[in-house]
Amino acid sequence: HYRTTPGDLWRVLDAPNIRLYAMVEGGAVVAATMVAMEGGLSEELLDVLVSGRGSVRGHALPQSLVSHLGHRLAGAMKMVRSVRIAVHPARRRRGLGSALMHYVHADNEPDIFGTLFGATPEVISFRRKGGYEPVRISASRGARTGEPSVMMVRPVSIAATTLFGILRAEYARDLPMQLALLEGGPSAALEPELRNALLEDLPPAAALCAQTERAQVMDYAFGARTFEAVALSVARFVDLHQEHLESLTPSSRAVIEHRVVARQTWPQVTEAAGLSSPRASMRLLRRAMRRLVELAEPAWVSETPGRDSG
Repeated sequence: HYRTTPGDLWRVLDAPNIRLYAMVEGGAVVAATMVAMEGGLSEELLDVLVSGRGSVRGHALPQSLVSHLGHRLAGAMKMVRSVRIAVHPARRRRGLGSALMHYVHADNEPDIFGTLFGATPEVISFRRKGGYEPVRISASRGARTGEPSVMMVRPVSIAATTLFGILRAEYARDLPMQLALLEGGPSAALEPELRNALLEDLPPAAALCAQTERAQVMDYAFGARTFEAVALSVARFVDLHQEHLESLTPSSRAVIEHRVVARQTWPQVTEAAGLSSPRASMRLLRRAMRRLVELAEPAWVSETPGRDSG
C-alpha cells in the first residue's frame, strides 16, 4: 500500500522529528508505527506559509491546516502526525494496531494528533475508533494509490478542541463541493462505502458569510491558497459576476467555465482550454480569477493592503 522505497528509509534515519514505535512478541516485531513531531512554528515560518513564499519541510499537518484550510494559529500548536502504521499479516485482526495507536497517544502530550493518508473506508474506520475525525479531503486522487487524500485529527488541548469544532463545521460545509470536484471526471464516482465514511456523523455546516467569502476569493486570486481549498467561495463569486466573463480572454473564460462552473477535472479543463498541461490550467485559473476580481470588485483590491495585480 505504501510502496516504500530505499529513499524512505534514508529520510527516516535522517529526519530529526521522526519517532518509531514497535510492538515486539517473542523477539520479533509484530507491529510498528512511525510518527512525526510537528508544529510549534514561529511567526516567521507562519508568514512564509500564509504568503505562499515556500513550505516548511517535515511539517505536513500544520502546513496543510495553515495553507489549505486557512487557520494560521493552528501552525503554532504542537502536533504528532501518524506517518505510517503496520501490523504483521499473521497478527492482524487482533487489535494490535489499535493498541499501538493508543500507546502513542499515552506517550505524547501535543495539542493535536493527526494523520494524512489515501482514503479508504477501512482506515477511516480504524482512525475513528481512536478518536480521529476527517477535517479535509483533497479534490484530486493520489498518483500512487488513486485515492483522494484525507486528513483526520484528534484534538487534545482546549485550544485544539475549539479549533477541531471549527474545522469539522467547515468540512461539513465544503464537502459537497469537494466531492463534486473529485467526481467530476468520467467513471470517477467514489465507492459508496468510502463516500458514506466521509459523510458519517457530520456536524451542522458552518455558514459562509460575505466576509469569509471575500477573504477566500482574495486569498486565492492574489494569494497562495489552492482553488480546491476555497472552491465554494470562488464558485459563488463567479456566479454573481457572470457578466464580466465576456471581458476575459477565451482561454481564461474556458478554465473558469470548465473548472469552477462545470466542476470538470484538470485534464478535462486543459483540453477544453487548449492548454499544454494541467499545471498550466491551474496557473491560468488563478490569473483569470485575479482579473475577474479586478473587473467586478476593484474596491476589494484597492482596500486590501499588499494586494496588487502582480
